[in-house]
Amino acid sequence: MKNNITGWRDVYSFTLAQVLKSKAYRITFILLVLMVLVSMPITGKLLFNNSEDENALSPVNKVYVNNTTSYTDIDFKDLESTISFSHIEFEPMNKDYDSLVDHIIEEENSSVILNISEENGAFSLHLSMSKEGQIKRAHLQRLGDALLSSFTNMRMESIGVSDEQLLLLQTPVVSKVTMTDINGEEIVDENTSISFSEYWFVYGILFFVMMTTMLTGTQVATSIVTEKSTRVVEYLLITVKPLALMIGKVFAMLTAAMIQMLSMVAALFVSNKISAAYAPEKETMLSQLLPSDLFANINLTNMLLCIVLVFLGIVFYAVLAGLAGATVSRLEVLNEGLTLFTMTSLVGVYIGLGAANTLMGSGTNAFVVFAFLFPLSSPFVLPGAILVGKASLPLIGIAIVLQLAFIMILFRFVARVYETLILHSGNTIKLKELFKISKSI
Repeated sequence: MKNNITGWRDVYSFTLAQVLKSKAYRITFILLVLMVLVSMPITGKLLFNNSEDENALSPVNKVYVNNTTSYTDIDFKDLESTISFSHIEFEPMNKDYDSLVDHIIEEENSSVILNISEENGAFSLHLSMSKEGQIKRAHLQRLGDALLSSFTNMRMESIGVSDEQLLLLQTPVVSKVTMTDINGEEIVDENTSISFSEYWFVYGILFFVMMTTMLTGTQVATSIVTEKSTRVVEYLLITVKPLALMIGKVFAMLTAAMIQMLSMVAALFVSNKISAAYAPEKETMLSQLLPSDLFANINLTNMLLCIVLVFLGIVFYAVLAGLAGATVSRLEVLNEGLTLFTMTSLVGVYIGLGAANTLMGSGTNAFVVFAFLFPLSSPFVLPGAILVGKASLPLIGIAIVLQLAFIMILFRFVARVYETLILHSGNTIKLKELFKISKSI
């Protein structure tokens, strides 16, 4: 039977208008956008609210020094030249530890205890503070770093090591093993692996695509099952063919989902700008958390290729979800009908995650290339790989062609079985029965 797609635009317009008018869609849309808007400021407040300005005055006013090492002339005088610690008074601990602790808790919340110990030639500096008062762990950490630096300088000075010699001693030594050809020329082994930051960038795109496909597919299946259960589909079939009905619904739900996702992306950029107010140097969250060279491969061409790949992937999974929705007749058993859609999506996602982990560990290999080309996983992992510069143009072209071919095969399969399944009102159709229906039509 030859299917006609005439009328799909009418179905598209009708379905999209119904979705955009629904209260559930609007409430979900508002909640998602609000969550994204507050995400960056809240993260910035949690990360930087307790951070200190390097020149801020330390709340510590006195340090009791408990020195049990062989160095008896420790004075930390070089801290007097710093703005943050110049006011701190250092005093040897003249009473037992427990009595001093009680004294600090009851009367001197702004004082701390510095224990300096030595064991087998190794020195340890340990600061203790009262839980009450305005001294926080961040304050103690900053003071501890300054004390450690001062103590190291005193030790080096006592044994006659100059600043230049100390710098030379602390200079890291790097060894490198290279391979050469018979002429002595170095053989350059190209590193195709990605960094930890690039991995999380690829993972973020994968997660975004996964959420979009799941949201779109579920909405398509729910819409089809709802119309079947309310018998609205029987009136729609009077004017349009089943394939046109499905195409219109798929693209309508895809549009609705993309409106949500693009709005969330726009809200993310706004949220990122707002987060600068909570950063110490008034920089945005993304600029501080992500390396500056991460976006070197983001240009118009790569962005367009990513959009094409993501769009084709969402279309494929939406059609698969529409087919799954046609196998059930009641919303109560929709989850059972979506098993094929869910399992197929998870297969693609896990292959994509495996490829991303492989890229970070050992770089491009046969499995990564397979994941780039395999239509189930390509929409999840290839867009991120493109934006970090780990996918060539020929490989991207082959992946797009394979996705188009896969979608055409799926549409052909759907065209054979959809007209029979759209009016089905019995038990859920299984995958084996779908192939039987396809062959019999």
